[in-house]
Amino acid sequence: MKKNSFAILMYKSVADSNASSRSDHSEYERDVLCILHESLPNLPITSADLIDQLRKNLNADVSSSDIHKILEKLAAQDIVKIKEVTENGVFGYTVLSVTESHSSCQSQSDDTENPESVETSASDPNDHVPPEKQAKIEKKNTEDIMSLISMPTIREKESKKVGEQILDLLSKQTSKEKSLAERFRSQGGAQVMEFCPHGTRVDCVKLNGGPGFAEKCKKLHFKKIIQSHTDESLGDCSFLNTCFHMDTCKYVHYEVDGPTAQPKETNDPDSLNNSASSKTLNLDNKNNGGTSSNVGSELTLYPPQWIQCDLRYLDMTVLGKFAVIMADPPWDIHMELPYGTMSDDEMRQLGIPALQDEGLLFLWVTGRAMELGRECLQLWGYERVDEIIWVKTNQLQRIIRTGRTGHWLNHGKEHCLVGMKGNPRINRGLDSDVIVAEVRATSHKPDEIYGIIERMSPGTRKIELFGRPHNVQPNWITLGNQVDGVHLIDPQLIKAFKKRYPDGNSMKPAKP
Repeated sequence: MKKNSFAILMYKSVADSNASSRSDHSEYERDVLCILHESLPNLPITSADLIDQLRKNLNADVSSSDIHKILEKLAAQDIVKIKEVTENGVFGYTVLSVTESHSSCQSQSDDTENPESVETSASDPNDHVPPEKQAKIEKKNTEDIMSLISMPTIREKESKKVGEQILDLLSKQTSKEKSLAERFRSQGGAQVMEFCPHGTRVDCVKLNGGPGFAEKCKKLHFKKIIQSHTDESLGDCSFLNTCFHMDTCKYVHYEVDGPTAQPKETNDPDSLNNSASSKTLNLDNKNNGGTSSNVGSELTLYPPQWIQCDLRYLDMTVLGKFAVIMADPPWDIHMELPYGTMSDDEMRQLGIPALQDEGLLFLWVTGRAMELGRECLQLWGYERVDEIIWVKTNQLQRIIRTGRTGHWLNHGKEHCLVGMKGNPRINRGLDSDVIVAEVRATSHKPDEIYGIIERMSPGTRKIELFGRPHNVQPNWITLGNQVDGVHLIDPQLIKAFKKRYPDGNSMKPAKP
């Protein structure tokens, strides 16, 4: 009986000590949170500093093991972030940060000391929230509401899905578009050779490792032109192959290393037949510009024709009508140029309206002539419908940075305005409005423009104004004061021209 009584007393003693330990831990936990809240600006703080502060506040002996357990408990609840440290052989913790929602001990202590206030705080949880935190809570609630409002509804999602399906359907090529693109595809594959990004063969070998790689690389390479006066330490010439003083220029110039044409396989009978058919000549329906009958028919190439003339005096009515006009006028852009220019009034008075009833006009402009060109288009009866940009590259296929034109900035591009009169039948959507091509002689426009125009209006009459000998093209009549004499093939055009200019001289005003 005595043994049982002794056991009961021991059990009660242990239980009371455990309850007391738990109560102390809870009390210490609140005090630790209060100290951490007060020390927020000075974090991190060590457990040793916490113990000293507790002993000072409570005037009691607080063991380090109790504080360590409290910190471990708070860390497990993600209230604080701690890190283990050992200082002078003594194990401890460093509190790195405190979660914002648990950084205040005021509400906890109030609830513990005054249980009757729990009901009041439950009815209004924001009574003891600091103004700064209250503003953040309100801002977060507002953001949540705005996010909810901005979310698309089921109807909007379905409408967007249908719109995407329609857009995807419209973006696919139709059978007619595919057939048209296939018709203008290069016969026998691409007839161009790609430049090697490494430049010279020497650099190609260095960067790809192995002397045999340069022979395997089928792309075009460059080789340096080293003359007696060349100083390689100066680097590349800014103008490269367009340099006016190559015989004396000390900078490095380049030339293409090896052949510039792909080997052609002549054993394919289909390619031979296609080549022959592409050169078929047909001079019917020339005076109406060919806009109504030739678009969509078999592509034919007419021999080039040209007339040496002064466009200020030429009677345009003798030439007939054309589906396409291209002009590269000598605009007066207030710069020193290696050719004569025309005044703004002379440009406005050109007889271009007589060349077309309906069709396209491609007008090259630069500098201040961009505004004048738009004015001329409107004056001649055209609506500007598009614009082609020629991005200029140098011999090494890099963007030009030292152009010879431009008052304030070096011009690295030129513009070609596209005007339309009437409602011509043309192929749309075949080409881009950007040409990236190498510069050549002064005012020498890229040959790619002729391909773009031919695909838009195949097999029709075309005329180029202010052309030069390098501009003569099949399907085109070239007018300019620098071409060689008069070369005409169309019998009707020959008859009309001789009637108006019996002596064949159109470089001066004709007699009335």
